[in-house]
Amino acid sequence: MDCELFQRKIRDFIFDQIEYSEDLEEFLQHAKECKECQDELELYYTIHRGLEDVEAPVETDVPMTAKEELKYIFDYYFEYFEKEKRMNKIGKVFVVVLALVLVGLAFYVGAVSI
Repeated sequence: MDCELFQRKIRDFIFDQIEYSEDLEEFLQHAKECKECQDELELYYTIHRGLEDVEAPVETDVPMTAKEELKYIFDYYFEYFEKEKRMNKIGKVFVVVLALVLVGLAFYVGAVSI
């Protein structure tokens, strides 16, 4: 994702309007890698939090800074995407194992012969 596209999506990110998809993952990755865009996101997030347009991502006894809140949000999303990737791998392994079991069972009962 380039900086121009990132900046167009800042508002959507702040108001949680980017689907949990590759777009969001690319947005997060760009924010992680580009200091200028990080600063821009933090500025807009700070403004919207100050105006109370956006709720805090987590209730704490000690108020968090905008930077801390964004880190919390990013960590949450990165963890979500890692879990999704693991579940996809597990699903693929399950399908392969199931297919092997069914083929083995078919050979066992004699439904298929070589």
